[in-house]
Amino acid sequence: MAAAFWVSMPIIRNIVMGAAKNSGELQTICNAGNITASELEDAGYKLTLEQNCSIMEAALAISGDAFLGLHIGEKTTPVVLGITGHLMQSSKDILTALQNLQQFTSTFTQLYNFSLEVKNDEAYYYCEPLQLWNDISPETARHSVDIAFAGILHSFRLLTGKSFQPKKILYRYARILLTDEHERILRCRSLFNQHCNCIVFSLADMQSPVIGYNSELNIVFKNLLETELKKQHEGTSFTAQVREVILKHYQFTFPQLEEIAGYMLITPRTLQRKLQEENTSFRTLSDSIKEELACSLLNNNVLSITEIAYKLGYAEPSTFQRAFRQWTGKTPNAFRSSIS
Repeated sequence: MAAAFWVSMPIIRNIVMGAAKNSGELQTICNAGNITASELEDAGYKLTLEQNCSIMEAALAISGDAFLGLHIGEKTTPVVLGITGHLMQSSKDILTALQNLQQFTSTFTQLYNFSLEVKNDEAYYYCEPLQLWNDISPETARHSVDIAFAGILHSFRLLTGKSFQPKKILYRYARILLTDEHERILRCRSLFNQHCNCIVFSLADMQSPVIGYNSELNIVFKNLLETELKKQHEGTSFTAQVREVILKHYQFTFPQLEEIAGYMLITPRTLQRKLQEENTSFRTLSDSIKEELACSLLNNNVLSITEIAYKLGYAEPSTFQRAFRQWTGKTPNAFRSSIS
């Protein structure tokens, strides 16, 4: 399952370089993610969610910086996003740049769900790390949102030559003890324990022109990214597509058949029929994914077995324990003990 979630090396390199003060610290952080220092320069390298979490945890521990995400974000440039960053730099205005970022996120990472919503005279930019990330490493997930929010503001300044004042900043996460640094870097008082991670801008600000706007170059970058997206989906079975949608929408509980059909804009009957044509069913596919998620969650001690059972949609922990034993031949407790 780890391979289903990945992040491109330039994003990880940005974190490592922002945390390490010397070559020794750099090497230690790289070792935590089972990569070499030289591999930091491989832009095509894809790291798993687990590697991402290990590297970020090491970066936080070694730097001792309680606001590492903010401090990395305030120095982050669009170039970290590869061709998507170049597309943003050649976009007409900030709103278009954000729309491009949302459309092509999957070309540089599959660890986040980014979305943009325009309501009346405001633009809402959402940044949601995958729920599995929140489950296994909540502190690094929180810092990743800090990186995204501070990075967006810094990128906007680079793209337009002017600073932006958000109207509102919302975090899902619990309020931290000191928030002065958030207010300094994000230029707005943050609200915690909210229903989403979101930064709200004035729509008028989002219509600010990008200094490097180049329509011809923009088309070139967009064509390259659309080709990349097409390559990602070529030859992908319907079962694999459903699996990807399930994993993407696994949030507080495991998504049901009707929800997934709705996300895919088809009827539940059609979804089941197309899965049957590939010799599987939604129940079989769901159980396979639940097994993978359960193993990943048990590999960390963040959640209790009861909490894992509820997250995977089981009304009773005993039902989950029976299912897990059928999948693996072990009880959840025995599995967790065997990997600790």
